[in-house]
Parts: sequence; C-alpha cells; structure tokens
Amino acid sequence: MKVLFLSQIVPYPPHGGVLQRGYNLLREISKFATVYLAAFVHRDLLRTEEQVAESRRALGEFCARVDFFNLWAKQSSLHKYAALTASLGSSMPYSIIAHRSEAFQRHVSRIVASGDIDVIHVDTLGLVPFVDKLREVPCVLTHHNIESMLMGRRAEVETRTLAKWFLEREAEKLRSYERAVSRRFDANILVSGTDEQALCSAVPEVITSVVSNGVDTDYFTPQGEQDSLTLIYTGGLNMFANLDAVLFFLREIWPLVSAEEPSVRFMVIGQDPPHELREMGKRDPRIEVMGYVADVRPFVTQAAVYVVPLRVGGGTRLKVLDAMAMGKAIVSTSVGCEGIHASPGEHLLVVDNPAHFARTVIDLLRNRTRRVLLGQAARRLVETCYAWPIIGRALQNTYKAAIESRSVHLR
Repeated sequence: MKVLFLSQIVPYPPHGGVLQRGYNLLREISKFATVYLAAFVHRDLLRTEEQVAESRRALGEFCARVDFFNLWAKQSSLHKYAALTASLGSSMPYSIIAHRSEAFQRHVSRIVASGDIDVIHVDTLGLVPFVDKLREVPCVLTHHNIESMLMGRRAEVETRTLAKWFLEREAEKLRSYERAVSRRFDANILVSGTDEQALCSAVPEVITSVVSNGVDTDYFTPQGEQDSLTLIYTGGLNMFANLDAVLFFLREIWPLVSAEEPSVRFMVIGQDPPHELREMGKRDPRIEVMGYVADVRPFVTQAAVYVVPLRVGGGTRLKVLDAMAMGKAIVSTSVGCEGIHASPGEHLLVVDNPAHFARTVIDLLRNRTRRVLLGQAARRLVETCYAWPIIGRALQNTYKAAIESRSVHLR
C-alpha cells in the first residue's frame, strides 16, 4: 500500500497534540505501507533551517518521501492579519484561506498523476481543497475535533465583542463547510465516539471511522508516586484552549486550593507563556511558569496531581493520555477528558464547578492511597486501549475499507 499523507504541520519534534499524533501515526503507517509526506512548515515552531533539516531527517527515517511547504499565513504578523482580513470577506473558513498554496497543489497533483498512490490521507479540514479535483484516488479526512464545535466553544468564553462576533461567524462557516465536504470522502476519521456522533448527526450519510489518539506507553511510563504538594498542567500556551484553561484555574480554582494548602505548588509547562501569566508567577512564587521544555516527563513525575481545567476543546487530549500512561492521578473537567473511554472515579476524577474542582484537588493531595489507585487504573487503561500500535491497526483497517469501498463502486 502507498499512502500520500497531507499534514497541516510538520509533525516533528513530536511535542504535544497534533504533532504527537502525526509523528506516531506516520511511524505506525510505515510498518504496513510506503508513506509520502507533504507538510506545511510553521515558522513560529521551526524557526531555523537547521530545525527544518532535522525534522526532515527524523521523518525521513520512516517516510519514503518528505516534502515541506511554507504556510504563508504564518510567515509574519502581516501575513497573519492579511489572512484574517481575507477571511472576513470570504464565505470560506479562515483555515482554508490560511492553507492556500499553488506549490502544494502542484505537488499533490503531480504525485497523484503518477498513478502510484493507493489512498490519500487528508489530515485536517483546511487541506480539503487540495484533493477536491482528485477523486480518482480513495481519500480519507481526519477531524481532530469537530472544528465548528470547537470554534463555537471558543466564542462562548470570549468576552471581547468583536472577537466573539468573528468566532461565531467562523463557527458557522466551518459548520457549513463540514457538511458540504465530509460526505465526499471515502472515510471520515474521528478521534472519539463523541465526535463521530456529532458529525453523523450533522451529516447523516457520512462514512466514519474512529481512530483514537494514542500514547507511547514505552516513552511515558510510571516513575513512582510523589508525596510533594505539586500540581501540574502541560500544553502549548500559544493555543487558546490551553491558555484559557490555565488562566481559569489560576483565577477561579487556585486561590481556593492554596488557601487550604499554603505549601502547594503549581507548575505550568508550555510554549510561549504570555506576559500576563509570567506576571502571575512573579507575584506568587508558588506558581512556576516553565515555558517550553524538551521533555515533560521529569516534571510530570514530580507532581502529585495532574490538573486538566479545560473549558474549550474537541477530540481527545493527548496530554491526558500521556499523564495516564505515567500513572498520574488526574482531576479534569468534562471537556478535558471528553472522548476518552475512562470511568470517572476509577481512572480519573471529573469535576466542572470551580469550587468542587478545588475541593477534589485538595482531598486528593491529602490521600496518597487514592492517588496511587487512580494512577494504576489509568495506566492499565492506556495499555489496553491507547497504545500507538493498537491505533495504527485501526488506521490500517480504515485505509483498507476506503480502498475496497471505492473499488466496489467502480465495478
């Protein structure tokens, strides 16, 4: 089998979220197929040519061909504002406009024209236009979340009038686009049953397959229970959902926890922490804003409780699976653990009310036995359901079904 994998981002280094998923899926696909990767370079992540070259080398270890393209909307602040302005006057979602690229289109068309591709994997909604006219090859589309739902949730928590209006408008454009294009694909890949139900409800005739997010259970392993009064959250702070979660925690939950446990510490790890968050850390030395770290494992190991106070999101959070694989006790909102087949009270604790969230964290800090039992159950769950080889086999079956379905229709 030969797979053309179209990615909205270079999935290396695989630190967090879509990068982890892309890197690990490509590695699993290479076990049963020849992979051709075409990906967009985000210059805010891969800032130097040396970083780009290292990414190309690392991905080339299991991809037969690796081709990178510049994402024009990320080349500068001016380009970003130009993309935003263009989206205001268009019926197309911002993500479609931001990914426009004649070079990428020529590349995809040239590879498909060679007649050597068995299936095209379109790894996000924003890349759909590149395969719109290439219907001779089976195509699958990944929805990392239901993007219209995610945008709607962002709009709900946005307080600035103009930004709220823009987000609501984007949510409606995404909703229309999802409905228009999803039915054209031989399979729509969802990362959770929750998202699958949402897409099927909006577009009843779509073909779907759940290929969950996963975790490297050899890399993320339990390193022993810690008795320190330390909480941790990890996730890129240049992402709205992560920053909103941390600020929500610090404003609504942290004062209640720290009042009862004055010795408690809160570590925040994630790329590009804003000035506001750094200032909070300066005012309260118990709040440690770490910024980006190459390896989160030593810091997660130090923590007694992993908190996931997310209010916005979709799909499933890989950070939660990573923490579960490390055997950590987790306190999460409903949104934070959405889509993960975990039983509240057995694998993690789920609380949405800020005061109740704080009380749950405090009680867990004071109960080492409870933390150990939660962490052990979480580890068993990911070993059984979320190890990447299991996820890779699910994706292989999805490809096979898409190819077979197309061949049946052509007979």
